[in-house]
Amino acid sequence: MTSDDDFFDSAPAAPKYGVTSGGSRYRYPAPPDWTGTPPKPSATNPLGLPSWRRMTNLAGAFADQRALQIWLTWKLMMGLRAGDGLIFDEWMAEAVECLTPEEQKVLCERYAEMARRAAGANAGARRGTARHTMLEGYLKTGQINGTRSMKLQMDSLLKALDEHDLEPLPDWSERRVWHPAAGGTMGTLDMAVMCRRTGQIGIMDLKTQGRFFSFMEIAAQQHGYDSAPWVWEGPEDDAGRWAPNLEWNLTGRPDGEYPGRRVALLAHMPQAPGPDQLPVTIIEVPLDYGAEVMATAARNVELRSIGKSVAPGRRVGVARPIPSPQGCAPEL
Repeated sequence: MTSDDDFFDSAPAAPKYGVTSGGSRYRYPAPPDWTGTPPKPSATNPLGLPSWRRMTNLAGAFADQRALQIWLTWKLMMGLRAGDGLIFDEWMAEAVECLTPEEQKVLCERYAEMARRAAGANAGARRGTARHTMLEGYLKTGQINGTRSMKLQMDSLLKALDEHDLEPLPDWSERRVWHPAAGGTMGTLDMAVMCRRTGQIGIMDLKTQGRFFSFMEIAAQQHGYDSAPWVWEGPEDDAGRWAPNLEWNLTGRPDGEYPGRRVALLAHMPQAPGPDQLPVTIIEVPLDYGAEVMATAARNVELRSIGKSVAPGRRVGVARPIPSPQGCAPEL
């Protein structure tokens, strides 16, 4: 008999760098021109890596979240009804009164996420991730995997690229980029393309939502990818490195709304079942508008930090001192 080792290779080593477990931050080494101070190693960050804000989080720093919050609350309430109210029973059994406020917050967030998942709140995101995985696999191997509807969408995307005289740039799928905004921000661009007519190159992002409520955050996100000075090359460990980003120069079509203006492209591939999945469309987003949104978002992050600060000389909202009688005496 042969051992299992004869059939299976050893598992690859886990990457040292990547997205934090909560998905809210990137942990990568600092690029060469960063002047900040890296954090000290800790139990949750044993390598002492900087924690970079996500590009999408920065872009949404001042967006209108009202509709999203209403939707999340609805999913939470429906999740409490799911499975014969099992999550509600578990919540009622918790001794929440005995917990500290911080422990109550953590527990509340955990149950809220459980309830939303039970109501299917993450289904759209998972379908979107599947389409990103399909696109990445195609760009790396040339093979299309997925369900029948997913493959039809991929065929429609390839047709749209050809109709627009666009070709994917090799080795430019799922690339990590770093931008200096807000002290350091990272994101992952989906792909890059070259226009066969002009030779111009630009970024393209896959979007899977059913419809666009606003292009504000999207434009800021694309500007961050486009203007990022650094891109990660190689594996997510010490064998990788930061390298200068490409000089993107794609402009709007002469017969479109943004002739001569710098643009990024969106491939709109809705993930929800139904007839609106096809055809996949290519959308232009003006990057000068995205730059304005990004600058405003970064300023908003700074103002929020000041608003929450308790440091003397930086904080706002300090008790007015009572003047002494001498201090109120009129000048002669």
